[in-house]
Amino acid sequence: MTAPRFATSAAAVLLLAAAAPAAAASFGVEATTDLRRRGLGWSDGKPALEAWASLPLSGGVSLEAGAATLRGSARHGSADLLGEAALRYTAQTGPWTLWADAQGLVFAGGRGGQSYGQLRSGAAIGIGPAQLGALASWAPPQGAIGGSNVYFGATATVGVPGTPLTLRAGGGRSLGTDDGSGRAARLRPGGDYTDLRLDADYVLGPVTLGASVTTTSIDAATVTGGARDFGTRALLRASFAF
Repeated sequence: MTAPRFATSAAAVLLLAAAAPAAAASFGVEATTDLRRRGLGWSDGKPALEAWASLPLSGGVSLEAGAATLRGSARHGSADLLGEAALRYTAQTGPWTLWADAQGLVFAGGRGGQSYGQLRSGAAIGIGPAQLGALASWAPPQGAIGGSNVYFGATATVGVPGTPLTLRAGGGRSLGTDDGSGRAARLRPGGDYTDLRLDADYVLGPVTLGASVTTTSIDAATVTGGARDFGTRALLRASFAF
């Protein structure tokens, strides 16, 4: 399974997305002092912009899309821009929300083949003021990521009663195979690792102001490059959604 196949599937459903009710779609944009994914820096510690959209189609199927500035990310071959597209199925079973999708990630402006694809699934349940979620993803063996990549993650979110403040704690474990090319370090520098993240969001209508702290278990002594790219990092965020 390759990134082009993911991209082809996503492009096909774009034609169907035009028929989706406009009122059912959602969009958002966020500015952050550092773009982080699974505890890893994707914008070389520089401020970045990220946008996303969800376009419901029918029968629980939706098109999820996103884009982000990468600021010449060394992690992704000096790429300047990330584009993402996923075809997702969501189902409600009692108190549980279940979903699964196929996602393609395309990197523009970088050196060599950087794009790759992955399969993801997740579940969420609300318990009082809290929401618990779990995620699993699998990127099959691809040259762009030097093998395969597996991720298991979980989050817990709670709104502080009587305030517009929301707190979130999450973490996960990155695993995978290494084809010996050295490119596995792109998503797993130093090998398998654990990441943790804490978020605090202050919601003001469509505007959200947030602060986050991320960290990983990666040992800087075993990885070439600056520890700021995977060490403990604090960042600020501001988003607008509609």
